[in-house]
Amino acid sequence: MLRLSFCTLFALTVGLSAQSPVESAFVTQFYVTANQVPITALCDVTVTEPQGIVVHQIDVQTNTLHGTNGQMSVWVTPVGSTHVGNEQNPFAWTQVSTASRVHDGGRVEFTLDTPFVLDQGTYGFALHCIGMNPVYVNGASQSPVLPNTYSTNEVTLDMTSARLRQSDPVDPFGGSGPNFSPRQPNIALHYEVGNRYVEFSGTPTGGASPLDVQFTSYAASGLAGGVQAYAWDFDNDTVIDSMAANPMHTYTTCGTYTVSLTIIDAAGSLTETKVDYVATDIVTPDFQNLIVSPGVVQFLDMSSPAPTAWEWDLNGDGLTDSTVQNPQFVYANDCDEVTVSLTVTLACRPPVTLTRTIAVASTLQTTFASGLVTSATATSAANYFDVNVSDPFGVTVCALHVNSDVAVGLPVTVNLYQTADTYVGKTGDATEWRLVASETVNSAGAGNRTFVPLSIPLHLAVGDFGICMEHIGASPVYTNLGGEQVFTDGTLTITAGTSQAGPVFDPASATFTPRIANVALHYSTTATTGAAGYGFLAPGCPGTLGVPTNTATTLPTVGGQNTIVVGNLPFGIGVMAFGVFQLTPALDLGIIGMPACPLHHTADATATLIGAGNEASLIFPIPNTAALVGTQIYTQALSYDPGVNAFGFAISDAAVMLVGN
Repeated sequence: MLRLSFCTLFALTVGLSAQSPVESAFVTQFYVTANQVPITALCDVTVTEPQGIVVHQIDVQTNTLHGTNGQMSVWVTPVGSTHVGNEQNPFAWTQVSTASRVHDGGRVEFTLDTPFVLDQGTYGFALHCIGMNPVYVNGASQSPVLPNTYSTNEVTLDMTSARLRQSDPVDPFGGSGPNFSPRQPNIALHYEVGNRYVEFSGTPTGGASPLDVQFTSYAASGLAGGVQAYAWDFDNDTVIDSMAANPMHTYTTCGTYTVSLTIIDAAGSLTETKVDYVATDIVTPDFQNLIVSPGVVQFLDMSSPAPTAWEWDLNGDGLTDSTVQNPQFVYANDCDEVTVSLTVTLACRPPVTLTRTIAVASTLQTTFASGLVTSATATSAANYFDVNVSDPFGVTVCALHVNSDVAVGLPVTVNLYQTADTYVGKTGDATEWRLVASETVNSAGAGNRTFVPLSIPLHLAVGDFGICMEHIGASPVYTNLGGEQVFTDGTLTITAGTSQAGPVFDPASATFTPRIANVALHYSTTATTGAAGYGFLAPGCPGTLGVPTNTATTLPTVGGQNTIVVGNLPFGIGVMAFGVFQLTPALDLGIIGMPACPLHHTADATATLIGAGNEASLIFPIPNTAALVGTQIYTQALSYDPGVNAFGFAISDAAVMLVGN
């Protein structure tokens, strides 16, 4: 380490005010070509500031047609000249800087690898762009017409004859592409007044000690000899730690560090200081929770950097339940809402706590960014989304988290409707939907997560379904993320979505797309908890009272019984068919005089249904045999309905029974 004090360096401080940046109109309009070829943008720059300027950043309006790994080189002509007539004359240009970065299109900021000085005067100016497609505008076609010059007190961008053209990967002024003018590139020059500049960055600026930080200098001097030396102080002790331009430094102990870079040139020294720029051993607490078995949750510490001590409160009682890094905990209810707190400690830092409310089940959620409702005065509204279940035994949803505009503490009713395949095209047709859950809870208020346990868990079989989530009492709160969004955990996938003003399924009700439901589905599977389920699979065909319903009031668990209820029976009479194989596609029963009535599974066994009124119940006992867990049986009922067709029967919705513990 060099033992020189900064006090021995001559310090020069100049306070100047600049209007940086100078920029043209950022009006997204044209690009030269969609082909992935280099593009050179040209205009003139006039520096009116007598002291000159140092350009250190250039913004470019770009898109991703040419890629997302943008590379740019910057070229100028000698002072007093112009780009006009030099568009393809490489001898007129000097490269003054480069820049690169990965980008997402739009206005992209490029920090120059080497800031450059422009003295007072006029220059031709060119940007050679690769892996990025710069956008330009025809100023004469705008309303109002755009100006030809853009100025601050120090600099003018002259777009009178500006242009963009296809060029060459090596030669910015080669190629034979179109050369239209005037066309204004959407650019901005960030600068400082004067002919000296110092700036730096470090990567990373935080982490566990020992921490290696790569520092990069961005400095320029227009004086004779340029930048002659660099002097870094990495810990604010006034001792020079490095004189390299781009050094690596290791922070070996816990702490927060102020960093300074001083450059030396013919005028003396110029210093940039960043207070508390590097911080080691600051922990961001985080954790995951994974279901292991019924009511048993595995917690995984995901804090970064890794702590050295942990305290877990796993049931919200304010007491420490574990001090290990990754504990397991047994809950009395295997689908409850609990508050979990993790407190972590590392090195010299004080303890940091993260508190999160979780459901004791596997969870897939969309976003709770919130922000939108159908109307502040809505008494009902809905969100639509599609779900795909990849587990061959399906999933059983035991609870939801939702975001409701109902005021805190007031009741909100959440109705869930299900349809086969997708919600798309069905928001105005109630006949396509089945009410599969309805729960009333007290709202946690807009912007908060309201927990909605399901009294009868919702079973979703393998395949695709549309879901309508209706809130009664006010609108659900949802989010516009600019397009349809997909959320997945490998077992369950949610594709969202659309919102609808109440009443739901009314063709006259307004719909809005894209709108992303703020929802979390908490679910179990046969593999994780031996979950039982009984769920809608596909629609039947209507009789005189509509399509016969097929639901359950108790779930099929070993040693228990599955109570199946079939509704919309004109005479309370029917036949339940049980099958072990699903039919894909379904069999049209028109072959026996029931046209447009689909049978969705094999009919391997039957049972007579005799009920009261328009409903019949069937109790299906499940033997107390553990090997039956995971067994799937498909159900569909024939409804006696003479005159509805030649055979005299309608057929109910198909459902799937999943035997569980």
